[in-house]
Amino acid sequence: MLIWLKKIISAFLLPLPFGLFWIALGLILLFVQHTKTLRTTCFCIGFFIILLFSFSPISAKLLNSLQYRYDPLLYAPPNVNSVVILGGGIRGKKNYPPNLTLDSASLSRLVEGIRLFKQLYTTNSDASLILSGGRVFQSPAVAGKMRNTAEMLGVSSQNVVLENGSQDTHQEARYLRKTLGTNPFILVTSAYHMPRAMDLFQQLGMHPIAAPTQFLGYRNNFIIWLIPTANSLIISDIAIHEYLGIAWEKLQRYI
Repeated sequence: MLIWLKKIISAFLLPLPFGLFWIALGLILLFVQHTKTLRTTCFCIGFFIILLFSFSPISAKLLNSLQYRYDPLLYAPPNVNSVVILGGGIRGKKNYPPNLTLDSASLSRLVEGIRLFKQLYTTNSDASLILSGGRVFQSPAVAGKMRNTAEMLGVSSQNVVLENGSQDTHQEARYLRKTLGTNPFILVTSAYHMPRAMDLFQQLGMHPIAAPTQFLGYRNNFIIWLIPTANSLIISDIAIHEYLGIAWEKLQRYI
C-alpha cells in the first residue's frame, strides 16, 4: 500500500499534473463569487509551472545534473561474473513480439546489459544476466518481459536469473543482496536513474559498477531552446521524478 501511495503522490507532484491542478482549481473558482483574485492567482501559478518546465534550459539543467554523474562502461571488468539490469516499464499487448512489450527505458537497459554480458561470456560461460523488476499496479513483471526479449536476442536461459518480486529500486537492492552479497557486479540502468540506484545498493554494502545507458540529449540550438516544447516538459517530469525518489529514499533513511 505504501508503494502505491508513494507512486501516486510522486506522479501528482510532476510539473504537468501539478500545473493542471492549479488551473483546474481556478476553473472551479469561476463558479464561486468574490474569488477573482484567488482564481487569477491559481491560473497564473498553473500556467507558470507548465511553461517554466517546458523550456529546454530548465529541463536540461535538471536532467544533466543526474545523468552525467557516471560515464558509460565501455568494457566489462574481468573480475565480475554478473550483469544486473534494473527494469523500467512495459507496454504493448500480449501477442506483440517480446521487444515491443518493453518501454524505451527497459529496452535500452536490456540492450546495454546484453552487450556487457556477452563480453563476460566470452571468457566465462557461467556469467549471469540478472533481470530485476516485479509487478507494479497489477502489470506483468518487467523481469519476465526482459527475459523473453533477452532469449530472443540469443542469451541462453541457463544464464538468466530473474528477480521479479520487487516494486521499486529499494526493494530491488534488498532482494538482489541475497543473490549477490558483497561480490562486485555490473549495474545497468538509465543514466538519470543511476545516482539513486548506486546509493541504494552501496548503502547495503554491495559493490555495483555503474553502466549507465539511455542518455537523453538535446540539440544545442539557441532558437529552439527559447521555445517551450512538450519534449522538454517530459524531460522535466523524468528528472523531477528522480529528485522526488531521492528525497523519499533519504526520508526513509535508505540512503
